[in-house]
Amino acid sequence: MLARPSHRPRDVFGVAIVAALIAFALAFGAQRGRRVVPVVARAGEVTELGGKLARFAFFPASGRIVASTSDGHGQLDLEMSLVVDGVERPIAMRRSDVQLRDKSTLAVSFPVEIGEEHATGLLELKLDPSSDLLSAGLAITPDSGSATHTYALRVGLAPESRSVFVPGVGTLSDLGTVDASSVVIDDDAHAFALVSTQGAMTIASQAPDLDQAGARPRLVVTARTETAPARLAGAVPKTARLDFGILVGASSQAIWGRLYKLLRSETAKVTGIVTGTHERAHVFARGDDGHPMIRAMVDGQGRFVIEAPKTATQWYAALETAATSAPIRFPPGTPWELKLDVSAGGELSVRVIDGDTGQPLVSRLLVKGIEGTIDPSFGPDYRASGAGPLMDMLDGEVTTPLPAGRYRVSATHGMEWSIDAESIEITSGHTKHVDLALRHVVPTPGIVGCDLHVHARPSFDTPVTTEDRVLSLVSAGVDFAVPSEHNIVGDYGPATDLLRIGNRQLAHVTGVEVTTYNPRFGHFGVFPYPLGAGVPPFKGTTAGAIFTAGHRGDPNRIVQVNHPRMQMGIGYFGIVGFDPKTGRIPSSMRTDFDTIEVYNGYESANRAQVERVMEDWYALLNLGKRYAATGSSDSHRIQYQWAGYPRTFAMVDPKAAGDTGLPVDTREVVAALKKGHSFVSTGPMIEFDVVSEGKNGKPGDDLPTPRGPLTGKLRVRAAPWVDVTSVELVAGVPSPTLGALPVASGNPPGNVPGTAPGSTKVVFKSAIPSRPTRLGKEEGTLEEAAQRTIRFETELSVTVPEGTRWIIAVVRGDRPLDDALPFMVIQPLAFTNPIWLSR
Repeated sequence: MLARPSHRPRDVFGVAIVAALIAFALAFGAQRGRRVVPVVARAGEVTELGGKLARFAFFPASGRIVASTSDGHGQLDLEMSLVVDGVERPIAMRRSDVQLRDKSTLAVSFPVEIGEEHATGLLELKLDPSSDLLSAGLAITPDSGSATHTYALRVGLAPESRSVFVPGVGTLSDLGTVDASSVVIDDDAHAFALVSTQGAMTIASQAPDLDQAGARPRLVVTARTETAPARLAGAVPKTARLDFGILVGASSQAIWGRLYKLLRSETAKVTGIVTGTHERAHVFARGDDGHPMIRAMVDGQGRFVIEAPKTATQWYAALETAATSAPIRFPPGTPWELKLDVSAGGELSVRVIDGDTGQPLVSRLLVKGIEGTIDPSFGPDYRASGAGPLMDMLDGEVTTPLPAGRYRVSATHGMEWSIDAESIEITSGHTKHVDLALRHVVPTPGIVGCDLHVHARPSFDTPVTTEDRVLSLVSAGVDFAVPSEHNIVGDYGPATDLLRIGNRQLAHVTGVEVTTYNPRFGHFGVFPYPLGAGVPPFKGTTAGAIFTAGHRGDPNRIVQVNHPRMQMGIGYFGIVGFDPKTGRIPSSMRTDFDTIEVYNGYESANRAQVERVMEDWYALLNLGKRYAATGSSDSHRIQYQWAGYPRTFAMVDPKAAGDTGLPVDTREVVAALKKGHSFVSTGPMIEFDVVSEGKNGKPGDDLPTPRGPLTGKLRVRAAPWVDVTSVELVAGVPSPTLGALPVASGNPPGNVPGTAPGSTKVVFKSAIPSRPTRLGKEEGTLEEAAQRTIRFETELSVTVPEGTRWIIAVVRGDRPLDDALPFMVIQPLAFTNPIWLSR
């Protein structure tokens, strides 16, 4: 539950008056036998609207609305803001401008300044006492002579420990963004909903704002964007109208009927009971399409009464442990009681081995319900020993209770390995034994898989322990990792010792993610970074100070720009205004970093966003910047956004890669990453060799410019469960007018080139036939299995444009990974670092 907002003494006095007025109205209404009417009161800086179950306090000076339940035990503090042309700004109004139109409505107008232009905002808050719905409507009217602008109304809140459930999507358990028409925030006693009748809202779960002391993770809800067209002098204005609603429920169960009625869904009652447990269970409902629609807590006797949409036909109950009931088809309105039994079913015993050595294999177990059986939940989304239907197995084996039903049981050890799977049936009182054998079907001699940006509990925005993070990395087949904690030097040493995981299973170096604020201009990874040293400056600092401190004492250290285009004010390129189309580097942009995180796990489900960052990278390469690209998971959880996806594959000598039985040489790995001897992937594996003027080169190497076609070899491999559909070679041609701009403060002389954009050209492209996802045991010898992973292979003879200075390979797949890896809605993508062609 959120702490109550702190008010000045006069506000507290005002709230007391309001409470007394509401109590009087309730008592009077009860005596007269009439329905409760809304009560409105004003005191100091706060105005309140009160209904039967809810009170809404409005603080105009800060644009805050505090919704609370009549019993005083539930409260939600919301901060409104206005988004103009994509830029968020606070809403601040004068208390004296608030007008009470009637007992259920207040309105306030305020000016909106957009540069030299002006508009007028009119906010109206209207309470419907019959439903305890507060409707917030905002009309923006541009002044004469205004240009076209876009507007959106935004609400921010801190969900604390409450669940965030999005109908049609499910529980929002991780940082990320979804679009939906409503969202429910529930502490299992009282529920609040934000709803829009204009259409889908954008619902984003965000990391804490470090500009604010005591900041907490936030939920940000943005109503649909509207456009106010340009207004010529004397023309009639066209107003942008924005709205959202706040609905308060008397209980976790009671909110659903009113919410779905607001969404114009036909509803009917479902009455039921959860048996087989003394714990309080949650009841879930899904539509015939499988989309989640309802999440509610039962009462102390296990009973529930829910007014549900008639399309919510599949019902089940679940505990925090693995126990779930069998799903039952039960259309709302059915006249008898729904019984959901979460009694223990049977038991699953799984053993996973390396299919070629016979040794137990650290791996991730995936248990998926099939043929109507609901996926089990082994625990919260941040625990490696059980996160939803996933479980990381340190010893390659586990025995766990499982509800009766049919399941697909599978195990994975990362991109280079096959996934073995078996369909089983669990029956009450019996144990089902499953043996799975994974094989390292994609040969990777001299290749080290690296996750360079990943988080655990020392960071403020994740509950994952360091031990669980290490286990998740090893189960994903990651060879080398950097604990990139926010403004804290991370170290996996104690965790690997505790888990008895040696350097051959997970090599690591210490590192830090410098997370800036006051001002906030980006996140930067620095590694290896010594434990005993203070972290680089992060508050009230500059990029130059961070880069200088990051490199100080070790010229081989890597300073990396993380997620350079990420929203929420943490994407460096966006904040400094870098535009790849101009061919210029802004004077405010420091360029003395080493690598760019081109492929970030948070953006992996949005290929267009990844491709946008690739365009930034291409532009910088064409400006003469020899930045190596990397890809990392930025994982903050276990169940969602897995560690190791994407990852960077460093190419080193087989001895340094640990192929000969020695530990991975972390110095060689870091040097390879900094040089660009690497490729990035979420599945496909690229082998790219080029010959020019008699010299052989791989990604990161320098070759002379060819006097004829470039020759070489291109091969693409992928495990049987990864889709691959195309491969291409991209050549970079810097502008012939490439010159030098005035040196920006702090930039090394000659380190700011560029007067016009260069270009890129696809010089080779081939479609690759897609193959169906294949899970199960890989037959034949290991050499035969490896041969089947070759999806494309060719001898190259490519003519590159005159002036080409670099060339890379890019591989794409169409089918997302989530048919094999739950929750990983990622289209496979891989790309190499450049092979450089000198003048």
